[in-house]
Amino acid sequence: MAPRDIESLLPQLLSFPPHPPPPLPLADAAYDKEIKSLRRLLNELPANLLTAGVPNGGDLLDILDPSINTLPFLYVLLAHINTGKQKAIAIGSPLWLKALAFLDRFDSVQVRYVGTEFRRIIMCVRDVALTGNKKPAAAVRPLRTAILRLDPSGSCFTSTHLVFVRLCLEARTFRAAEPVLDNDIYELPSAGKTQSSNQFPCSQYDTSSGFITDKTELSDTITYRDTLQYFIFGAMIYLATKNWARAIHLLEVVLTAPSKNYSSQIQVEAYKKWVLASLLAYGEVPTSLPKTTSSQVAKHVRSLGKAYEALGSIFKEGISKENDVRRLNAEIHIGYTKWSADNNLSLVLQVLDAYRRFTIIKLENTYAALPLSEIGRLTSPNPNDHMETAQYIAMMISRDQLTAAMAQNSDDPRTWVLRFAGSSNTRPLSEQQQYQELQEQLAKTARLAEYVRESDRKLSLNKEYINLLKQKTDSVAPASAAEDLTVPGHFEDEDIMGDV
Repeated sequence: MAPRDIESLLPQLLSFPPHPPPPLPLADAAYDKEIKSLRRLLNELPANLLTAGVPNGGDLLDILDPSINTLPFLYVLLAHINTGKQKAIAIGSPLWLKALAFLDRFDSVQVRYVGTEFRRIIMCVRDVALTGNKKPAAAVRPLRTAILRLDPSGSCFTSTHLVFVRLCLEARTFRAAEPVLDNDIYELPSAGKTQSSNQFPCSQYDTSSGFITDKTELSDTITYRDTLQYFIFGAMIYLATKNWARAIHLLEVVLTAPSKNYSSQIQVEAYKKWVLASLLAYGEVPTSLPKTTSSQVAKHVRSLGKAYEALGSIFKEGISKENDVRRLNAEIHIGYTKWSADNNLSLVLQVLDAYRRFTIIKLENTYAALPLSEIGRLTSPNPNDHMETAQYIAMMISRDQLTAAMAQNSDDPRTWVLRFAGSSNTRPLSEQQQYQELQEQLAKTARLAEYVRESDRKLSLNKEYINLLKQKTDSVAPASAAEDLTVPGHFEDEDIMGDV
């Protein structure tokens, strides 16, 4: 029978997990049984009991520790929010601070048993930050902490990931998004059908998709649209921080996403940004899209992105022929309305600076030395401002974008000469840089191999796959049998750019 007063309830709420922890931790089966029993109790308790005061003042939230008593703290917190017994939750209010304390300190194993309730707190914090005076930045750190506390690898995509990047875009807290975005997504929440019979949510798994499943409900339903939104929003954040390589990677994820015989609007927008990001990163647009891009998608996005391709062609031709910037300027001016309507104007304007930078780098690959006045004529928006040209070149040298030295024979910058030391594109790495790069690549390879092994294991337990193998063994399967399998995660396409 459920307790009827706070005095008899409190000992039961504090009984699990045992504290201090026993010398030998509970076996998974025993842990699973105990925590499910506690969850049943909490589901039976009325809200007025959970929000009741305790002897000596205060309430249960003042006694429970979210890092130890994760389930009771969560249920009591939700009861307060739902009943409004305390003052309405608002940024800075006592209830808001309790919610942040929970997201900062919850036990990542216990919360696997209360996925729906966990997501309610996530959405409550988000909603509070977006209502009233609208301070989305207030929810950024709590949600980031929650995502990485639940899954330190950040490799399994959840609905909270999308909520988080939206908040970061709205709050313009781009750097704050990087600890989550920097983690490559390898998996989606699994259906939970491939777990071994002796495993529980509390068990230890090789990858986080072992416990982030449809059954644990730590994520809302993931749609095709959700995944594309996450990657393009992430790319937009990297574009804002000028991390061109990472932005290009996420844009290519969007472009190569499984699709039917047409592209989505988001893939069209991704292509436009991909062209601009390639110019900013490499000074040219690749001659083709990634090999895994659907031919129909490639054809469609290119037909709708011709203005951007034209811009890229003028950019490349101008640098190769050492033309001045006027033609590129004219093209940008002509398409000003289009760039603005596509929300790409700021990137297009940065292309002008990239044109100047890559033109100077091209000069380094061609000449041993060149008068500053000639460099200004070819690259400067004001060729007569020789001092500005000198300052720009000094900035490039300081950022390791150029290996050169300025010979200043007089106080008049018109007489100065830039002497190139070698190709910027072939500058060798130091021994320490080479070692660091090697270690990073080894770590990435090891992580990827782990996820490949886990994917192979899940595939080997997939009922459709096993049936297909049986058919092949019996030599009676038609050649197209594999084509009849439903591809997990392949959903109807939707236009999402209206949400950007």
